[in-house]
Amino acid sequence: MPSTAETVIARVLKRKKPPTAETILVELGKAGCVVTNPEPVEPPVWLPKGNLSRDHVMQVADLVRKGLTVEEIVAETGKSKRMVERYVAAAVHLGWVGRRPQRKRKARKAQS
Repeated sequence: MPSTAETVIARVLKRKKPPTAETILVELGKAGCVVTNPEPVEPPVWLPKGNLSRDHVMQVADLVRKGLTVEEIVAETGKSKRMVERYVAAAVHLGWVGRRPQRKRKARKAQS
């Protein structure tokens, strides 16, 4: 049975010599755990910084939770599709929504 990250870290912490962060990462890698780079200290550049922009992100997050599509959110907010998609990405990044909204499906041409 493969080790979980929790058991690997617990095992490393029980050693007499206090581990370094690098030691823990090496042991996790040996156990088969996938280790990704930590989040950057600075937030992504596309993340809204002003209060008004955060309000737009909250509004879009509420609409996503209601089940609206991207096109419906564009119509509701009066924002461009690009801005709505940026606000959605910010809401997902901040954990305010767990998924991206559905896109409107294109109608298929009737086959003869």
